[in-house]
Amino acid sequence: MDGDWPQFDTTREVEQDFIDIYRFLLDGPAGAEECAAATGQSIEAVNRALHSLAEYRLVRPTLANREQWEAVSPDAAAAEVLGPMQAQVHNLMRWGNEVRQTLGGFTSLYQDAYRKQHLQSSTEMVRGGDEVRRRLDDLAKQAQNEVLAVHPTMAPVEVLRAGSDLDRSLLERGVTYRVVWPHSARRQSEAVQYMRLLQDLGGDVRTAAMPPSRMILLDGQIALVPLPPGQGPGAAILRDPVILDFLSHIFEHIWERAQPVNSIEYDEAVFEDIELAILSDLALGKTDEAIARRLAISTRTLRRYLNTLFERLNIETRFQLGVAAARANLITLPNEQGGTGSG
Repeated sequence: MDGDWPQFDTTREVEQDFIDIYRFLLDGPAGAEECAAATGQSIEAVNRALHSLAEYRLVRPTLANREQWEAVSPDAAAAEVLGPMQAQVHNLMRWGNEVRQTLGGFTSLYQDAYRKQHLQSSTEMVRGGDEVRRRLDDLAKQAQNEVLAVHPTMAPVEVLRAGSDLDRSLLERGVTYRVVWPHSARRQSEAVQYMRLLQDLGGDVRTAAMPPSRMILLDGQIALVPLPPGQGPGAAILRDPVILDFLSHIFEHIWERAQPVNSIEYDEAVFEDIELAILSDLALGKTDEAIARRLAISTRTLRRYLNTLFERLNIETRFQLGVAAARANLITLPNEQGGTGSG
């Protein structure tokens, strides 16, 4: 359909020679030789400029003499260029409404069948990674307003690439897209490229030290959460309004505490988030391997963070690190977190 539109390169800068010729034609119609004499350009350059200006609809041959050129108002030129586009946009919108109305006739059939299939439960179990991706693709294509997502780890490169078309489609349809990834994504080249792509398309990206669990919410009506590890790869698709409201509140809690990705690099706020998460897990007695796994970093990287904390606080042991952090009110030790003690 684009072939019906007037074609010209909007990224090309208008050359000064073109401007000089247009300025000359504002005084009245003239031929190519007159334009050349007035501007000091060659006939070849003038003809090239007139051709380009005609593509922009800024000049046209006069009715009385096809060898004479006259200047056209930029507003009139814009109207001529945009008119066919606006007409096609109108036709596309009308056609889209007709398609939606036609397909809408099948909605009740689908919903009735779906209700019968899932009458006993508002939860649908989907087994296997490929089936989860297929169901997510189907559900996301129906999203109209908002997609919210939390990912405690970055997906493999091939999964990111496979999902890029779906994310692009969502954002180009005007769907609001907010996503939280781990801080460690800022150090992965493929993840950085993907975050920048989403931001360029209008998505909103933040990162957090330890996103608690993977979840995807669609229009506040459907949520996907992973199955428990013991049940193998898969996801639960939830539609219970109470559960969805609870998950929405969890997402907003995570979102408010996540760091905006204004620049991809680690900044002071990101480092502070990671260090506080490490201190909290140390206070709970977690192993280096468990902490590194939750942060989506290697144990070697974790130990570099620990060495930095040891040096900053001038201490030597993990126990001293926990005590020093508690005294500085950076964390709360387990026996200080309230409860029903007898004292």
